[in-house]
Amino acid sequence: MNYSLFYNKEMFGDVLMIVFDNETIPTSKIINDDLVKIYNGNNLIGINIFNFSKYAKIKAEGLIPLPFEKLVDVINVILKDNELEPLPYKEKSGFVVGKIISCEEHEESSHLHVLKVDIGTEVLDIVCGANNVKEGIYVVVATVGTTMFDGTRIKKGNLLGVDSYGMCCSERELNLTKDQAKRGLLILDETYKIGEDFFKLK
Repeated sequence: MNYSLFYNKEMFGDVLMIVFDNETIPTSKIINDDLVKIYNGNNLIGINIFNFSKYAKIKAEGLIPLPFEKLVDVINVILKDNELEPLPYKEKSGFVVGKIISCEEHEESSHLHVLKVDIGTEVLDIVCGANNVKEGIYVVVATVGTTMFDGTRIKKGNLLGVDSYGMCCSERELNLTKDQAKRGLLILDETYKIGEDFFKLK
């Protein structure tokens, strides 16, 4: 079961959002006390749990990329009480430490680069427009299928004729800074290991 958790009390109130499908338009909802089930036709695409702080205290400002097992346990008690399928523990956030092993200029662009990025299990082709990208640096890679902090999901892309299988991330894209003027990739030091889950290290 693929799901994403979001919680931002300041922006959305005391609501934990469980998203199964962020690309389908909701057509109906069923409200049961603090729990709201969101459907498209007969398909459950999301669950909102209101007044969540009475069940557990959490600090988050949007996406919770790798929720603690204790948090998932609390959520599952609520889901079971509402005769809903429990969530599995998340083993991976989708944000992986990678090393850029080659960096070439895109033939059709003055600012894009075509990268080969080693993430341990495979080498990915990624098109990147960051101004500080270069061969040899360690970066955080959002792999295909990963949900970003803004709710979008990484897909295989094609930029000016070149396929791209993931995204190298900036601090803003990882929700590590609110500085809108901060540009460029987050560059990691070499104490990070290729293939490690970036948010498992936090």
